[in-house]
Formats: sequence, structure tokens, C-alpha cells
Amino acid sequence: MFSFQISDHSKQCTLYKDQYLSMTNYRTCSVHGADGFAFVIHFHPNTTSTIGDVGGQMGFGGIENSLAIAFDTWSNPGEDKIFGDHVSVQSLGTAANDALEAGLLGVPKVHKLADGSVHLARVTYYGELKSEYFNKLVASDSLLPYLKDNGEQKRVGTLVVFLDEGIENDEPLLALPINLSLLLRMPTDQAYVGFTSSTGRFYEKHDILSWTWCDAEPCDFPTVKDFDYHQQSKFSSVSKRYFSPGEGYGGGDTSGFPTKNKSPDTDPWYTPVAYYAKGYQEGLATTADNQVPPNTLY
Repeated sequence: MFSFQISDHSKQCTLYKDQYLSMTNYRTCSVHGADGFAFVIHFHPNTTSTIGDVGGQMGFGGIENSLAIAFDTWSNPGEDKIFGDHVSVQSLGTAANDALEAGLLGVPKVHKLADGSVHLARVTYYGELKSEYFNKLVASDSLLPYLKDNGEQKRVGTLVVFLDEGIENDEPLLALPINLSLLLRMPTDQAYVGFTSSTGRFYEKHDILSWTWCDAEPCDFPTVKDFDYHQQSKFSSVSKRYFSPGEGYGGGDTSGFPTKNKSPDTDPWYTPVAYYAKGYQEGLATTADNQVPPNTLY
């Protein structure tokens, strides 16, 4: 179980000229960060020094012999099935993992993640099929090699992901039938666990505020009340942190074009008008008639 917060998204502003080529211009800005983070289980020779690829790979893409629960906040065109924040399970077995469509195990599920709120998540693996979660299954054809028993004590289990209210209500966001002993090669039935994250041209802050881990049954899972040490909300486990940007990053001078982390002014603005014909006096000297040579066509 862990709590997280995604905030301080990047902004991109674009200047548009009126389609009729008038003097009216518009500045539009989009506020959206990237790329997300993941809870990762792996057994890689580099142990705790293992690191994956950047950008859309969220720090776990490229890690061999790994499984990731991805909390994805960026939709990569042509590579993601869902446009918007979503949660997915990613693995290519013992091969190098992939954070995009190639590594999907099941169908991603939509859930608000990068809204600045503190969220609570719980990832649980049961060593048996849990029929009560069958209505949340997201299985796909890529799971077929891992849907069989691997001995008496290594049967097909159920990987379940809970978020926010679903933890108290015992209503998972998704459930996945899988035999982890077939998916990953773990000679001692042990693995490394942790979090990865990365950004690209667009960015945001990914904060893991607190987490707890249990690797041996029976697991005495903490309740939401126990996890909320400061009693601020149902989901917060630490005081919320706020980012005070410096000059050039939302602070300092606020004139002119918007800077990062500053809400821009999207009202239309106008290029100063200048006239050079004799018949118009605005912007011309009072002696304009004397400045135009005789016999000039204008």
C-alpha cells in the first residue's frame, strides 16, 4: 500500500494568427505533465542499481525479468490504447519490459491520477483465483502463457490493484489472473520491489509520500485510518507539499509570455496598427502632405 501525489505539470503555449490574416492574434496554452510512475517487481542482475529507459518508458521499460504496475499520465500517439490517465500491468516476461502497448498484460483502466490530489493505492497478489474479483478482470491473449499451474504450490493467482475508495469498499480497479512463477524467473522465489518514474519534453512531479510492504502471509494490512497519520483526509498519509517556483519557473517576472507553472493570459491581443497612406492620419506626422513627393501614386 502506498500514497502518491502528481503535481506541477508543464505548460506549452502556442501563438496563433487569425485565419483571415487580420491583426488579431491568440495565445493558447495546454497544461499537461508526463509521463507517470510505476510500482515494479524485478529480478535483474543489477539488483538495486537497475534503471530503465526515460520518457514514455517511465523508468522501467528496458528492465529484463520485470513486472510493472504503471500509473500512466501521458498518452503516446499510436502506442497507448487510452487517451488520459490510466493504470496498466506491463511485462514481457524475462525479456526487456516495455511501458507501451507491446508490454500490456490486459486492458488498461482509466482513473484520475495527475490531478494534484493525494491518492492511495494497494497492490495485492493472491496465490489463488479470487472469484469475487472476476467482474474486474482485464485479461488478454498476452496472458495465455501464464495461465497455468507451475506445481502444487505455484498455481494461477490473482493480481489486484485497488485505488482510493476502492480500498475501503473492497472494489478493485482491475484484477489480473496470472502465475507470477511462470512470468518471472526468481530462483529463490524472491525479487526486488520499488518505484520508477521518468519524464520527457513534458514533465511533472511524482511524489511517493509513504508506503508499506508485506511479503509473507498472513499480511496484517494497515487500514486507511492507520495509514492516515495526519488525519487530513481519507487518503493523505503526510502533509501535502507545495512547490514555490523560482524566477523563470512561475515566479519572478509575470509580464510578457507566460513562464512555466504560470497560468497564461489567453485573451486576444492586437498588433499595433500603422498606416502609410496619405488619406490616413493615425500614426503619421502632421506634415505628412509635405513629405509625399508630387506626382506619386498612392
